[in-house]
Amino acid sequence: MAGPFHQIDPTQFSRHWLDVPYADEDPRQVLDIWLPDDGDGPFPLVVFVHGGGWISGDKRENTMPGVFKLPSQGYAVACIEYRLAPQVTWPAPLFDVRAAIRWLRAHGSDYHLKTDKIVAWGNSAGGHILNMVAALGGRNIQRGEHLGNADQSDAIQGLVNLYAPSDMYQVDLCNVLPESAVADVTPGSALNAADTAAEGMAFPHNLIMGFKCSRNPEAAAYGSPIHFVTENFPQAYFLHGTEDMVVPFSQSAAMTNKVNETCHEQRAKLESFSGAGHGHPSMKTDEVVDHIIDFIDAVLWDGPHDRTPLPADLRLIED
Repeated sequence: MAGPFHQIDPTQFSRHWLDVPYADEDPRQVLDIWLPDDGDGPFPLVVFVHGGGWISGDKRENTMPGVFKLPSQGYAVACIEYRLAPQVTWPAPLFDVRAAIRWLRAHGSDYHLKTDKIVAWGNSAGGHILNMVAALGGRNIQRGEHLGNADQSDAIQGLVNLYAPSDMYQVDLCNVLPESAVADVTPGSALNAADTAAEGMAFPHNLIMGFKCSRNPEAAAYGSPIHFVTENFPQAYFLHGTEDMVVPFSQSAAMTNKVNETCHEQRAKLESFSGAGHGHPSMKTDEVVDHIIDFIDAVLWDGPHDRTPLPADLRLIED
């Protein structure tokens, strides 16, 4: 888990709403909305879900700086915050993200948003959550309807996913990192002392599930998007480094193959980055962002639309 990352400075955007509640059970159930500088909209919407190993991260961190360049290309962006382990376990983060998408559809007209089609973009743990959102496709499974707007759809029509898990059992089974690699993780109130002292519970993928995934394959499947893929999976673009030691490249390869085999067409594409590790900068260049925007254009505009050059690096808030 890389970091720390500075936050984006909101003052460089002329139109935005910060920390808007989408549910009322936890202070982290909020989102930010960013609009293009010009026009009345409604603007096509991209939803972003940050990474951080399900234990950390923030919706304004610049882990995916390209996301914050989308308003310059005519897109609205909604960045979702969600509950983290160890205060909660799965499926609480999934409940939050699906509730936020439903809220956006219920209130889109108030914020100049076009929500008939939504593309979701996530990295690492955020990508894992969105893998599940895409796989469930609005079905009433792990939906968290108690968080509100149950009459709205939480299905997405496009997925951009970077170096994310798809099978929690395999992530744990294939793990080659020592526990010292995640020594900064401090288990908290969601697990009792016996659980947090157990083998493997320093690893975030086990912490979010509440158990050691490799020893509980049936339970781990509950948090593994690859087991929920149907022929309704949306168009998807997966990006992953071939030397990822945190989330193996095989996780995105398997998800891509599963989607395409299930849908009987090339519904998903995978771009590999040779020699790149988890979150490597080579996956975050403006060239890559342009490829991602090409994909988003195809989903939300049914093809290319007029774009301006991507802006230079955005202003950050220094500590």
